[in-house]
Amino acid sequence: MAKGATTLYEARRAQDGVTALPHSASQRALRIPIGFLIILLAVVIALVVVGYYIGFGAGFDAGTQSKLDASEGVARTVDPLVVVTVPPVKAQSNQSLATSAGTPLAPPPAGDPRQIGLNYIIIADVLPPERASEMVAYCRSQGLDAISIPRHNARSQVIVLPGFGWEDREGAQVKALEAQIRAVGAKWKALGRGNGDFRDFYPKLFKGQS
Repeated sequence: MAKGATTLYEARRAQDGVTALPHSASQRALRIPIGFLIILLAVVIALVVVGYYIGFGAGFDAGTQSKLDASEGVARTVDPLVVVTVPPVKAQSNQSLATSAGTPLAPPPAGDPRQIGLNYIIIADVLPPERASEMVAYCRSQGLDAISIPRHNARSQVIVLPGFGWEDREGAQVKALEAQIRAVGAKWKALGRGNGDFRDFYPKLFKGQS
């Protein structure tokens, strides 16, 4: 071997020194078992499915309860601490123009209770005050709200309360009042000779003067 020549051992050591990395600098691979990944994925999927069904069930229950409340006509007021069931408030119907037939009424009010701009049904006109008072007393004993209104020449007029607007004259309440007037009038006629049956009744607008 020539002097100064590199031996085979030195060449290999030199090659190892260039290409090999120190043990401390070498990268260590992080290995995760495949079984653990499968279990973790299964747990995530299970949580998603359970959460979906819980949310779906809560929404379904709320929707079902709302439909039940609507069908039962129940309004529910929700309080943070308690749930109170409140029955729906029904709108009050307008006062019926016809009182219950046969139910006696109290004596007529003092003065003139008519309101300007309303129509009132007149069942008798130009009567002596005593005769008008007799008719009013009988009508009120039968549940018909009649009153006597003084007129000129010491005469009286018998009208029926309450008044109504002209646009309501064809309504069910006015028709019921008219039917009650006919029924009471038939009884009044049968009560004695000379009594009318009120079939000539007519509505008249009250303008503030008799």
